[in-house]
Amino acid sequence: MSDPETVITRLYDAVWNRADPVLADELVHEEYLIHDRELAEQLRGPELYKALASHTEAVFPDMEFTVEETITAGEMVALRWTMTGTHQGELFGIPPTDQPIELSAIEINRFDGGKLIETWTQSDQLGLLQQIGVSIEPP
Repeated sequence: MSDPETVITRLYDAVWNRADPVLADELVHEEYLIHDRELAEQLRGPELYKALASHTEAVFPDMEFTVEETITAGEMVALRWTMTGTHQGELFGIPPTDQPIELSAIEINRFDGGKLIETWTQSDQLGLLQQIGVSIEPP
């Protein structure tokens, strides 16, 4: 069994950067959930994890994730990542703009028995919207 930091690195390389998405079946707990995602209401486990990556890939087919930093404490791994890509699919009801984007996020992951079981993510959604040309007016 691998340590949590190795597992999360393998998941990003395999699932998010598309080397081997099936690896999620081995490294993601059957009860996996991500907080604050609509999709998490319908799916759990490796299928949810793969669906999240697939949905993101549909919007940004050339997406590339770089894990910038990790901090590990027992069964918890915090990481800072950057995703680059081109907006080529509908996002929040916004049609494709073909604009290049760079999205940064901080994520906290909890592991159970060497498998990823829970994720919390905070990403720069406002910056992402601005990069694809959405103007946000104050209320």
